[in-house]
Amino acid sequence: MSDRPIRDCEHPKARHQHGTPQAYVLDQCRCTPCTEANTRRENERAAAKAAGTYDSGRVDAEQVRQHLAMLKKAGYGLKTIAKIAKVSNATLGKIIYGDPSRNMPPRARVEKRVAARILAIKPSLTTLGETTAIKAGPTQDRIKHLVCLGYSIGWQGKRLGRDHGNFARVMDRTQCSAKTAREIRALYLLLWDKPRVARNRHEQAAITRALAFAAASSWEQLPPPTEAPHAEAPANPDRALTQFLTDRIHRQARRRSA
Repeated sequence: MSDRPIRDCEHPKARHQHGTPQAYVLDQCRCTPCTEANTRRENERAAAKAAGTYDSGRVDAEQVRQHLAMLKKAGYGLKTIAKIAKVSNATLGKIIYGDPSRNMPPRARVEKRVAARILAIKPSLTTLGETTAIKAGPTQDRIKHLVCLGYSIGWQGKRLGRDHGNFARVMDRTQCSAKTAREIRALYLLLWDKPRVARNRHEQAAITRALAFAAASSWEQLPPPTEAPHAEAPANPDRALTQFLTDRIHRQARRRSA
């Protein structure tokens, strides 16, 4: 009787079959079909290495580590990166730190699919953590654009459910949270081409004050979102505020004379 151990797969999900290299390696089955399958794979691997065509399915991990360092500098935590890339926290930890409990250094190579998922992550307002501090400039530009349309800073804060004082301080700071930036961007994308229309004389007075404040501050509108040089921070004015105010005055005059 052969002394080769024959073992069925005991993994709860994998269900390895006899006659495969996986059953030979992972289940440690040494039946003839499993042994022959593993031998064939090893022979094919040796032949590919000799011919210079062998692909291990792994790539140098250094590029991945550099990308992770860039994302970390941009405000991404490892848990956020793992969630976006759909890889485990442990995988990222081994790429960056290795496994100190087993005296293993950071990985020299990483699976291609893992590398591709991590390298595909680009810093974006959409994926940053809520409390991550970012440059406030683009957010301030969007607030200014809406004021040029008659939506005062107070109106915007109220629409977003923010305390007026706290919301207004965004205009005086060099940084704001990603959550605030996302909320203002969403409001801007909703209203960027819709000048505020008054429903009563009180709203008309508020619109007039907002437009006057924008004019006195020399604020200008942004270009349409689709024409911005990059989606996160459009900067160039689309049309002069003076022209915008002139058009509004003409429209109001036409309504009064109708």
